[in-house]
Amino acid sequence: MCEVARGNADAYYEFGIHCWDYAASDLIVREAGGVVIDTEGGALDLMARRVLAASSQKLADQISHRIKHLLLERD
Repeated sequence: MCEVARGNADAYYEFGIHCWDYAASDLIVREAGGVVIDTEGGALDLMARRVLAASSQKLADQISHRIKHLLLERD
């Protein structure tokens, strides 16, 4: 996610990650002007164990519609 914040990557997504592994990265991406959402396209839910970070909302929406979503046990 920090690579998205630095501009070295356009997007990143992951399933199965725990809230303590990406809560700080969420803030870093947002402060850098990026977007962090749930992989289904809605607002980020830290307890859902899935995340999508992108350089723009448009890119995040495009990726969200193309990936297969997983429902995981919540943190």
